[in-house]
Amino acid sequence: MIVKPHAKKRGGSLMAEINITPLTDVVLVLMIIMMVGAAGLGAATALNVNLPASRTAEPVSTSTQNVGILVQKDNHVYLQGYRIAVSELAGRLKALHAEKPVGKVFISADRDVRWERVVDVMDQVKLAGLYDISFPTKLLEERR
Repeated sequence: MIVKPHAKKRGGSLMAEINITPLTDVVLVLMIIMMVGAAGLGAATALNVNLPASRTAEPVSTSTQNVGILVQKDNHVYLQGYRIAVSELAGRLKALHAEKPVGKVFISADRDVRWERVVDVMDQVKLAGLYDISFPTKLLEERR
């Protein structure tokens, strides 16, 4: 607490002021550090998938109610960025749906993945009681 040397006396006690400028500076610096750290964390955990191309591809909504499943070329399956066995997929999806209702399930499969593997993933999604399934693609650039 900082006390001004020439503070007026009121009833025999000094009037004091609290300076919150240093507190504000610390909070802003911490907020900037957290924002920079969060941006770097997202890039470090990104998984690489080569999506097939389509002329009618649409941008994917980033709503928090959507669930993303990734099937890589080596047949590894990821749910929301975490590797998972296909047999455990239905149970985890049910748990996610119980926490917060799931809108859409996006299955991003590498274009070189065997179709059988994608069908196995679709079956697990349907066993979890989720039927709104989408397959994101990248936009096909037309040659002229």
